[in-house]
Amino acid sequence: MSELHSAASSPVPLFFLQEPGPEGTLLLEEDELQHLRVLRLKEGDACLGMDGMGRRWPLVIRSIGRRQVELEASADPTQDPAPGRPGAALPWIEMCIAWPRKTRAEPMIGSLVQLGAACITPLAARHRGPEPLPKQTPKRWIKLAQSALKQSERTWMPQFSPTMGLEEWCQARKGAAMAVFDPLASTSLDTWLRSLRPAPIGTGSPERPICLILGPEGGLAAEEQELLLEAGASRLWLAPHILRIETAACAAMALAACVLGNSST
Repeated sequence: MSELHSAASSPVPLFFLQEPGPEGTLLLEEDELQHLRVLRLKEGDACLGMDGMGRRWPLVIRSIGRRQVELEASADPTQDPAPGRPGAALPWIEMCIAWPRKTRAEPMIGSLVQLGAACITPLAARHRGPEPLPKQTPKRWIKLAQSALKQSERTWMPQFSPTMGLEEWCQARKGAAMAVFDPLASTSLDTWLRSLRPAPIGTGSPERPICLILGPEGGLAAEEQELLLEAGASRLWLAPHILRIETAACAAMALAACVLGNSST
């Protein structure tokens, strides 16, 4: 099944699973119990389980308790390739973003996950807003990503990298294909993405990711821009106007999914 879409939307409910229990028992994640009750599922009903690591199981509900639902696999799981691996729907695309306010960031996370972002990194840019950035990935972000995966029928959870400054980030991404957005740039994102198709083997893998860098609405500081250009980043045009961070991030990811997506998977 494609990570971008399935051949046909399945009416069978989809749930996240815990790690396999004793003797291979499959259990729902605790937060999924309420979803199951809202759907009024009962023992003997069919559903699908996923682990966020590319696997999906056809399941039957064996028993429903107050705090636990026990499931039985009706067939072996399917396994989708990870982003950037042979046969995957998309290469490994990292979104490096000067993080917006919480109320704007949460819808952005859901959209980026649906569109196929493999990695999302909050960027501690100099000119971003005053709202503090989390030192660890909030559980809320994980739940937003899980909900987006179920909605889009993708099977791989994105990686959330810790918050980084640009100097640290550039050091950690040596060899990556990097794009930073500037409304005054002469090359479009579309043109740059298409130029990656004949690139050497390995571009778009987790080891050599495609990185789309979104600065704050006030722009990156001059020294931050210099760091990126020295690291090999390309200055690209996305739109003729200054976009909100979350608008630019989703537009860039959507275009990357369109140009680089493997529609045959």
